[in-house]
Amino acid sequence: MNTSASKSRPHSPPNSDLTDEQWHRIVPLLPEMKEHGPRRGRPSIDIRWVVNSVMWVLHARAPWSAMPEHYPPYQTAHRYYLRWKKSGVLADIVLTLFGSDAIMDRPVTRRSAA
Repeated sequence: MNTSASKSRPHSPPNSDLTDEQWHRIVPLLPEMKEHGPRRGRPSIDIRWVVNSVMWVLHARAPWSAMPEHYPPYQTAHRYYLRWKKSGVLADIVLTLFGSDAIMDRPVTRRSAA
């Protein structure tokens, strides 16, 4: 599909997603990855996909709606971002991956209402 909307979206730089080693380091921090009983309701989303999308937005300092198409819907990523930021999980992830919370100081642009 070659639409003007998809052309205007930023692309992820090659190898911008978490490596397997990085992923294994943060899995214990994610409440969604803890063992639960049988799941009901909606099918669960790939949390690694969500983490990659949140890290992309923080690193790119781009609006949520500008996430590359290979990530989950921006609304989904933003919902997890808010949940993880409020609970402190996001700060733990960033500190574990980067040893600093500098990326957290970057403002994340919200989509305008216009």
